[in-house]
Amino acid sequence: MRKTILVFKVPVLSLCCAALFCVLQTGQALAATPAYTATLIAGPYTIDVSLSQNPPFTDQPFEVIVGAHSGSQQFSGQVVAEPGLGTDAVPLHAQLLPLVGSAGKISGSLHLPVRGAWQLVINVNGAQGPGSASTDITVGAPGAIPPWLAWIIAVTPLTLIAWWVHQQRRYRRRLLAENWAG
Repeated sequence: MRKTILVFKVPVLSLCCAALFCVLQTGQALAATPAYTATLIAGPYTIDVSLSQNPPFTDQPFEVIVGAHSGSQQFSGQVVAEPGLGTDAVPLHAQLLPLVGSAGKISGSLHLPVRGAWQLVINVNGAQGPGSASTDITVGAPGAIPPWLAWIIAVTPLTLIAWWVHQQRRYRRRLLAENWAG
């Protein structure tokens, strides 16, 4: 009975630790604060532009949120992602729609397929007429593997090594007990 408990205790504890790391890693991605915020002047408006990722990664959509820097003015508009120098791509457009639950904010989702330098041009329309502002971003390539998978790959050999050391200690204790008895 004691033998089976010890054989499974170390691998199970290691897998629990790996699961904990995976949960903590994904919890960081669910943070409510924007990854990047810039205050820009778009014609007669001072606006705050927030990005959900900094840097944004290729093939992963990210959200652009635009709101008035002070007050809650009603806007409409669009965001245009123009490729920078050395980035082989075409301009991409996304409509900015009212953000649910936030008065005076508009948002849109962009999906940039090429890594490199991009310029985000935000065109807004409000009570004082149209306005335009831009900010530069650099789109990065995503990681080779997801962080949760990297943790599992890293912890698996450690689990096996811990199990092997445990088995060697048990074997040594058994040999010492036989020598004392014999």
